[in-house]
Amino acid sequence: MREIITVGKSLESIRSQISAEWLCLPEQLEIEVIEKAGMLNRSWKVKVILRDDAENIFLDKTTISWDGNKYLIIPGKTVEKIIPFPVAGKLIYAGEEIKHEYDVQPGSAFEFLPEGKQGVFTWDIQVWPDGSKAVAKVTYQHTGRHILCDEIPEVTRLDLEKYVIWESLPDSVDIEKEKDLQNELAEKKIIFGIKSNVWADFLTVDGISEIVVAEYTPPVQTIQPELIDFIGEPIPEDEKFEGKIDYFACKLRVCEKDEILARKIPGQEGIPGMNIFGAVISVEKLKDFNFKLKNNVYLSEDGLEIKAFCAGIPIRLETYSYQVDNAYMVNRDVDLSIGSINFPGDVLIGGSVNDGLYVYSGGKIQIRGAISSAEIKAETGFKIHKNIIASKIIIGEKHVFRSLLFKELQDINEELSLCITQVEQVQEVSKNSNVGPVLKIILEKKFPELPKKAEEIEKLFSYKDPELISEELEVAVRTIKHFLVGIGPLQLKSLSYLKSTLKIISNFLISKENLIPSTVVCDTAYVQNSEISCAGDFICSKGIYNSVIKVGGNTKIHGVCRGGELIGSGDIYIWELGGSAVSATTVRAEKNSRLTIEYCHSNVKIYVGKEIIRIDENVQKLDIYRDKGLLKVEKLKWDVLS
Repeated sequence: MREIITVGKSLESIRSQISAEWLCLPEQLEIEVIEKAGMLNRSWKVKVILRDDAENIFLDKTTISWDGNKYLIIPGKTVEKIIPFPVAGKLIYAGEEIKHEYDVQPGSAFEFLPEGKQGVFTWDIQVWPDGSKAVAKVTYQHTGRHILCDEIPEVTRLDLEKYVIWESLPDSVDIEKEKDLQNELAEKKIIFGIKSNVWADFLTVDGISEIVVAEYTPPVQTIQPELIDFIGEPIPEDEKFEGKIDYFACKLRVCEKDEILARKIPGQEGIPGMNIFGAVISVEKLKDFNFKLKNNVYLSEDGLEIKAFCAGIPIRLETYSYQVDNAYMVNRDVDLSIGSINFPGDVLIGGSVNDGLYVYSGGKIQIRGAISSAEIKAETGFKIHKNIIASKIIIGEKHVFRSLLFKELQDINEELSLCITQVEQVQEVSKNSNVGPVLKIILEKKFPELPKKAEEIEKLFSYKDPELISEELEVAVRTIKHFLVGIGPLQLKSLSYLKSTLKIISNFLISKENLIPSTVVCDTAYVQNSEISCAGDFICSKGIYNSVIKVGGNTKIHGVCRGGELIGSGDIYIWELGGSAVSATTVRAEKNSRLTIEYCHSNVKIYVGKEIIRIDENVQKLDIYRDKGLLKVEKLKWDVLS
C-alpha cells in the first residue's frame, strides 16, 4: 500500500496529480482530508492512499480522466509517441505545451485542455438596387467544445486528432433577434416578396451561408401574336393604286388548293410583376391582329390559318390581307426574264412566247402574240391570235384519258348493275344460293363483253392521274376484274363484293364529274412546221403549213392546209387543201367522219377508216361521207387557173 500527505487547491487536482504520478486511475485513490481550505489557508491538506492490490493494474492500456476542466492522459505501455491536435486544444506535459510529435517515457502523464467556442449569430443584408432581391449573409457559429473519446485502443502512435470529437452545446437565441430582423427589413423598405420561412432558414445555418430574404415577383412578359407568312412581302402601294400586279416582281409562286398561305401563332397577355419595395413592374400591351380575307381564300376552323380555296397565285396585298388569283396574267413577252410558266389555272399572255420556253396550264391558255420554237400544254383550251412557228402544242392531254375513263366506268356501271339484277332474279326463282355458277352463266349468255371491259378499264389505270384516281377506285376496279374474268365468277360467294364496288364507282362518277371539261377547243390563226395534239375541236382561221395536227373532235380550217398530216376523229371542214407539188398532204379521218373541202389540190391522200381516196386532180366542193355503210365521194372539177 502506498500513501502520501500532500496539499493542493482542490481535491480533484490532488487526485489527478497523484494518479498521474502513481500511474493509476483517480478513482483508485482514497483521500482523507486532514485540513480543509479556508479564508486564511486556501489549500487542502490530505492523505492519499493507494492500496497494493490496485497498483500498476492500468499500465497496459491508455487511460483518460476528466476533472471538469482538463483531461489527464496516461499512455499505455504500447504507446511510444503522442501527437498533439492544437486545433482542438493544448497538450501539456510537465507544465509545458507540446506542439509537435513527442516521445513517451514510461510513467509519463499528459494534460489535454480542450478548446470550446461560444455561439455567434449575426447577419448582413444586401439589397439589389433594382429591387429584385435581398440577400442576407448569415454567420451562425454554434456553441460547443472538443472532447476526447472515453477509450483509446492499444497503439504505438497516439494521434489525438483521431480521438477528438466536437460536442455541440445548446444555444439560446434571444427572441428579440427575430424582431431585429423584421425591423431591419422595415428600415430598408422591404415590404414585398419576403420569404415566409426566412427566420427558420437563419437558424439552420451552420457556419456562413447566404439566405434569400426577399425576392421580387417577375413579370410574365406579353407574347405578341406572330405571323408566319408563306407568300412574301405585300405588293407595293403603287401597284395596288394602278390596279395592276406584276406577278413576276412579286416573286411568283403557285399554290395548290387548301395550301396554307399564312399562319397566326396566338399571343398571350402578360402579367405585371412587383419588386421587393412594392413597386409594380409593367409589361407590354398585347397587340392582336386578324386576317383579312380577299378572293379565293378561307380560314381554318380554329381561325389561325389562311388557306387557298383553289390552285393559283397567292398574293399578299397588305400585312394581313391575302388572296389567290386562279388566272396568271403576263402583260408582256414570255422571255428569259420571266422564264417558263407552269400554272394550275388559266394563263393569259399579252405578248409572245420566245424560243426554248414552255407554258403549261391546268386550265386555258390565251396568247395575244406569237409562238416560236416553244412548247404549250393546256388542259381545257387554247387560243392564239398570231402565228405558231416550229412549236409543239398539246391541248387536253388529260381530257382524253378522263373522258375515256368516265365513259368506260359509266358503261360497266350500267351493265354490271343490270347483270347483278338478273343474277338475283334467277336466284329468287331457282332458290339457288350458290351465286358463282349463276353469275358465270348470265355473263356468258347475256353479257359476254363485260369481262373484256373490266380488263380494259384496269389497263387505263396505268396512266397516273392522282388528282382523279383514288386508291379506293383502283381496288374497286381490280375487284370487278377478279370476279368477272376467267374462273373468277365461280369464286364469288356473295354479291355484296360487286355491289360495294358499284357503289364506289357511282360515287366517283358523281363527285368527279366537274373534272371533265365539257368542251376542249384549240383556236389558232397560222401554223407552220409545228405539231399540235388536241383532245377536242380544232379551229384555224388562216392556214396550216407542213405540220402534223391530231384532233380528237371536229376540225375547221378556214384557210389553207398544205403539207404535213391532219388526223381527225370527228367531222372535218377545210377551205383549201394541198397545193404543193413538193410535199404531199395527208388527211386521216375516222370511218364515220364527214369531210367537206371547198378547194382541194392534187397530190392529196385522204384516209377514211381503212379506205383511201387519192386526189389526182384539182377539185372543188369535195364532200366525203358514208351513206348506209357505203363511202360516198362528191366533187366538182376545179380549174385553178380560172
